[in-house]
Amino acid sequence: MNFHQIMQPRQRSQFQAVGEFLYIDACPESVSITTERGDYRLKQGAQIIDPQLAGRVTVENMGEAGAVTIICGYGRYVPPSDGQQVAVTQMPAVTLSPNQMMNIGKLPQVALVDGQAVIISQLPKVELEDNQQVTVSQLPEVSLAAGQQVAVTELPRVKLESGQAVRVYATTPMLTKPVGGENIATSELAITEGIAELASNTSRCHVLLKASSTNADAITLGSGWTLAAGEQLKLETTAALSFAGTDGDAIQIIEVTR
Repeated sequence: MNFHQIMQPRQRSQFQAVGEFLYIDACPESVSITTERGDYRLKQGAQIIDPQLAGRVTVENMGEAGAVTIICGYGRYVPPSDGQQVAVTQMPAVTLSPNQMMNIGKLPQVALVDGQAVIISQLPKVELEDNQQVTVSQLPEVSLAAGQQVAVTELPRVKLESGQAVRVYATTPMLTKPVGGENIATSELAITEGIAELASNTSRCHVLLKASSTNADAITLGSGWTLAAGEQLKLETTAALSFAGTDGDAIQIIEVTR
């Protein structure tokens, strides 16, 4: 494993070296290195090459306080020149101990070939701060297996644009609650010159009609509906109503309004 630590003057520290070389990548002035096979005093850029290097290494900072970085590995370490990059094409297998975690702070850019897809089988838990929101602009297609169902317990608020409408279709009748009124007005219309008329009323919920029980003849509503003496009729309409009958006969009215 590699070594990186901020060390004070004459401070000592130990680590376990794995490999065949030990390279001093950074140190304030020089460091004293003690391995199981010898003692060394090295400056930045120096390295030890030993096929039997693996084991406990003691590091002592011989200079001012500062960062000490030591790189271990197999073969021989060739440091990159200024501005040059080192390309790592293969890494050895890594085994994590139980409950050990690896922190990946940044991933390189990944370019996908046309038609290539990435399948994400699991995502880590995400915790949102107070008042923080996640905007989902598009969801992938979802195919449900036979007999599978999706339960929707809550939907977000939906704002309709001007002129936009939502159509509701149902296979069973939808029951609606009758609209109730707040006011009641009673009146009686007498047939004069064969006709009588009830004016329209936009605040009307419904109207109750009753042909007077003392009428001599039936009263005709509109173009053909007749009400015999004492007969009643309820209409849920705000329109004007016209009646025809014998002069002197009357129709009693109750208007229920909002």
